[in-house]
Amino acid sequence: MKRWPPMKTLVTQAFLLAAELHANQKRKAALATGVPYLSHLMETAGMVMTSGAPETVVAAALLHDAIEDHGNATRQSIQQRLGDDVLALVEECTEPGTGGPVKAAWQERKKAALQRMQGLSMFALMILAADKLQNTRDLYRNVILRGDEAYAAFRVEKAAKLWFYSEAASEMQKRLGTFEADHPHNPLLLMTRCWLQEFSEALTFLELH
Repeated sequence: MKRWPPMKTLVTQAFLLAAELHANQKRKAALATGVPYLSHLMETAGMVMTSGAPETVVAAALLHDAIEDHGNATRQSIQQRLGDDVLALVEECTEPGTGGPVKAAWQERKKAALQRMQGLSMFALMILAADKLQNTRDLYRNVILRGDEAYAAFRVEKAAKLWFYSEAASEMQKRLGTFEADHPHNPLLLMTRCWLQEFSEALTFLELH
């Protein structure tokens, strides 16, 4: 039976930094009130970890929202504590138009994010696929319990939220296809395909409810 190696320092340091940066944030679409934002990062990183991805990818998954939520100054902390490889992945996962003192308009940011998905590295694609799936799982459960009230916590209307998710699913599936053409049996790509399939199925439910 395969044994997992002990958790290495890199993931531990990433977790500690994520806990520090996101200490005062709460989840918007959580089923309970006041759920720490760290829960989303832990679930996303957990999916990446159980896929067998390298430790740098797991660390980046824990910090994928750090720059977006806490500004460009966070780059230095990530680089100093976790290195250039983790920082590069976090930067790939950071939505364009964020990180500065003022964020760009929502529609502008999302269109730029969709364009960036067309050139994602394999590991950044994995992180964003896990991220979007985890968000959609939470929203799916919330909609079952609360209906359209589940969207009240977001800054945009239901139609806009689902538009972005639908376009993101399409762009990520296309990008995944380019990797699968060269590496059809790569287990990490197979796992990413499963995540995107579940993401699309959840979206179909949300669009009908």
